[in-house]
Amino acid sequence: MVLTNGLLLISPKILQTFFDELEQAYRDINITVSHDRILLFASLLFGVALIGGIIRFAQRRIIQGVARKIEFHLRADFFLHLQKLSASYYDNVRTGDLMTRATSDLNAIRMVLSSAIMYTADATVFFGLALVIMLRIDTSLTLVALLPYPILALVIRFLGKRLHARYERIQDAFSVMNTKVQENLSGVRVVKAYTLEANEIDHFNGLNQEFVHRNHMQIKLMSFFFPLFRFLPGIGIVVLLWMGGLHVIDGKITLGDFVAFQAYLMMLVRPMITLGFIVNTFERGAASMDRINEILNEEPEIYDSERVKWNIKNIEGEIVFKNLNFSYTDGQTVLKNINLKVNKGSTLAIVGGTGSGKSTFVNLIPRIRQAERGTIFIDGTDIQDIPLSILRSNIGFVEQEPFLFSDYLRNNIAYGMETPNDDEIKEAAHTADLLAQIEEFPDGLQTLLGERGMTISGGQRQRSALARAILIKPKILILDDAFANVDTQTEDTILTRLSEIMKDRTTILISHRISTVKGADNIIVLNDGSIVESGTHEQLLNKNGIYAGIYETQLLQDELEEL
Repeated sequence: MVLTNGLLLISPKILQTFFDELEQAYRDINITVSHDRILLFASLLFGVALIGGIIRFAQRRIIQGVARKIEFHLRADFFLHLQKLSASYYDNVRTGDLMTRATSDLNAIRMVLSSAIMYTADATVFFGLALVIMLRIDTSLTLVALLPYPILALVIRFLGKRLHARYERIQDAFSVMNTKVQENLSGVRVVKAYTLEANEIDHFNGLNQEFVHRNHMQIKLMSFFFPLFRFLPGIGIVVLLWMGGLHVIDGKITLGDFVAFQAYLMMLVRPMITLGFIVNTFERGAASMDRINEILNEEPEIYDSERVKWNIKNIEGEIVFKNLNFSYTDGQTVLKNINLKVNKGSTLAIVGGTGSGKSTFVNLIPRIRQAERGTIFIDGTDIQDIPLSILRSNIGFVEQEPFLFSDYLRNNIAYGMETPNDDEIKEAAHTADLLAQIEEFPDGLQTLLGERGMTISGGQRQRSALARAILIKPKILILDDAFANVDTQTEDTILTRLSEIMKDRTTILISHRISTVKGADNIIVLNDGSIVESGTHEQLLNKNGIYAGIYETQLLQDELEEL
């Protein structure tokens, strides 16, 4: 950058020498300027411009390259931090907003790291070098010509804060608009089912118009900014023509000095114009960095504490709950005074009405939600003292609404394994009663799934998730209503095949169907967050309580379906 600007500042000195020689030739008939001399000056100007252009190319390539690398690492760090944040964090944030920060805001930061920093350094170096040369030519003329520049500094200070605030509002509006698009694409089937396309279009148009309006407010501010940056340096040029002309007439400076001085002052207009771009880009980048830092400064709720026992490399599967109480952030108690022991290799079944706390109960085991220390133990160790990676890698979790990626079916089933082979995948798919259907697909395991796996049925998605959990051979297998989308015959087939696997693993089953849980070693009934009944299938029937009532209701429903 110093080389580039140094070469740029040589050009006026060449002009200064050339015009001084012309002036001497004009005043003294004995002195002439030959064509070769003129060609020499022209060649020097061309050579300086050529070398300067090559160096400026290298300068831009280096700075832009570094900026891209920084953007890469910042985006990687941002994504890594998102992975570390707890599941509870995503309960109250919008996916579209996070996407905006990971794309648009990071691009704004990159512009600061590349163009804005480059132009700032460029303007600073050039202005400093040019100022020294101009002061050596004529100090008084330099001070007068630079009088408008302090005004520019005040304008920048005044308008910079307003630009920052407006850019934050623009990015907020962009986030809301992105969220609307993301939700509509994810929920397109619901929108079409209720024929609300026109309503959604009107709503989106409103958000789009608000985004445009906020951009217009910023444009109005910038439309005042840039002309001012052109006008104020122009005042200096007018002063130079008047005052500099008088200095030439009075013999204080030569004609070459005047030409060089004017060239330097004209060159200063360029960095002043780019100053508008610099302020604009810096404020936009600062607003975006604030938004990025909001995420990066967010501390994960669940993490490995200093008390973690790193020597634990595996778990066996015994689970103990001691006086467990759990509440969400709204203060509502979900689980109350849970005391329970699940022996290694046994099967625990959980039944209960909607909102009784079943899913919350199982989410506490892999620490998807955080229970208080001293309430949940695995193999006699508090789960908060077990490294998260060890805890979760030994737990297979199947939810009622499983998530599949827009990827090959094989990759979805093998998601938890580093190097699975097709035989292992097929064995897991067979256990989940999915292999026969996979073999009927034209591409088999290489079937490419659509968004969230919507190109296969709900039952197939659920069984794919079950195969994924089975494949990692977990010590603890949690099935949260994992058979809700399959018929009872398929459910019986899967449970029969799972029985061999479940012998060596601690299994926790959640289901509304008694047929699913009746073979469990222990069944608990949750009601309003408390265990109100526990025992085997026969024991609970003999109690003639809630469980027996659910069982009789389901028997009656089965009889009615047969009729």
